[in-house]
Amino acid sequence: MGKTGKGYQRISSLLAMVAALLFFTQLTAQAAEIDIVDRSKAEEVIQGKKDTIPLLSQERADTVDETHEHLSEQLISAATWLDSFFDDSRYVTEENRTRARLKLNAGIEKHGSFEFKPRVSLKLHLPRINDRLNLLISANDDEDFDVERTSSALNSRDDESDLTAALQFFARETEKMNISTTAGLSTSYAYAGVRYRGLYDYNTWQGRFTSRLRYYTDDGWELRNQYDIERQVSEKLLFRTTLEANWEEEHNGVPHAVIFSLFHVFQLDRAILYDVSNYFHTRPSYQMTDMVFRLRYRQRFYRDWLVFEVAPQVAFPKEYDRDFNPGIIFKLEADFGYLSYKDQFSDIFAF
Repeated sequence: MGKTGKGYQRISSLLAMVAALLFFTQLTAQAAEIDIVDRSKAEEVIQGKKDTIPLLSQERADTVDETHEHLSEQLISAATWLDSFFDDSRYVTEENRTRARLKLNAGIEKHGSFEFKPRVSLKLHLPRINDRLNLLISANDDEDFDVERTSSALNSRDDESDLTAALQFFARETEKMNISTTAGLSTSYAYAGVRYRGLYDYNTWQGRFTSRLRYYTDDGWELRNQYDIERQVSEKLLFRTTLEANWEEEHNGVPHAVIFSLFHVFQLDRAILYDVSNYFHTRPSYQMTDMVFRLRYRQRFYRDWLVFEVAPQVAFPKEYDRDFNPGIIFKLEADFGYLSYKDQFSDIFAF
């Protein structure tokens, strides 16, 4: 079959998927208007029946439950604040408000030349049409940012140069679950997909599973999976372990990663992220493709909406025979539509 035939098949598949997503969205919107279940009873079923704790009075048992709930909420809030401060996709993808961001990135590494890369992103909340609908627009420059490639080694499309516009609809938004659908166009392809995120309590630990399925007209299907498990070590430290695995129709094997991260908060405008990232691939044989040690120092810069970051790193890529490969990245970000997190910050870290 020629390229024209394949292109026709892919466009047909995309249109079918968009239609299915719109149908799913309509059903979800209709279901949201019908409340035939007592929510308090539903939550009791989801959480499990609360049996009596041996040797404890009902009052003491209620205190245990309330303490656990408070600690869980505190951990979720701390992780959310840190992800928003470091502009992490975990937060940005689920953000449902209007915001524009201009990023100026510069970096250099031993096995590469100096690079400068501007990036622009715009998210327009459309409450007059639907309170759960956003318009997304992003644009990058012409070349990949090689110095930072290890931080997105499993997410090759994130650094592409195309101008992209998309519509994002939040089918479900709760503290424990987020489901959204997205369909968009770029200068060289179209895509549509669905994303799921769920939170799970493990006493003092919090689990988070994220899965995103998309279809691209140029490369076909793509599935990205990520699992985080994290805990607040102290009022200024949060530890996270991340497991990632991706599958793409156009590529053989399943690239995956294990990442250990430690967030250290100094105050409202300053924080450091230490992480150790291990990247693997299953083809042509199972092997570690890179190991990266990175430190990201990030602070607000004269204004609440202006952020500066410096990130030295050391990598040992297989493509350079594990040769010591130091590098450093500088970022300056201007946020338009900024919302202050002072109250939330004070509640979480209690300075």
